[in-house]
Amino acid sequence: MGLLEFALIFSVIIALYNLQQIKMVLQEKGHTVDMFKGLLGDHRKFKDLLRTETDEKRKLKYRQTLNGLYFSVLGIVLFGIMVLRARL
Repeated sequence: MGLLEFALIFSVIIALYNLQQIKMVLQEKGHTVDMFKGLLGDHRKFKDLLRTETDEKRKLKYRQTLNGLYFSVLGIVLFGIMVLRARL
């Protein structure tokens, strides 16, 4: 396993961690959360929660979680493309 494959796996792990954090926050706030379904719905709920949050510390934490998810998904796409190009 090369460095590109390691980076791809690391990006997937970070994305899963951020999704888990989003689901935990939504569940704490009283939203219905399913572990394997509704990823886009949870994303929308989390963004709405971010907009309505009044506590600045929580808002910053939520923004960091959302940005971490975005960057890890971007990493999955980019490293996935690089791995595929290296194998072809």
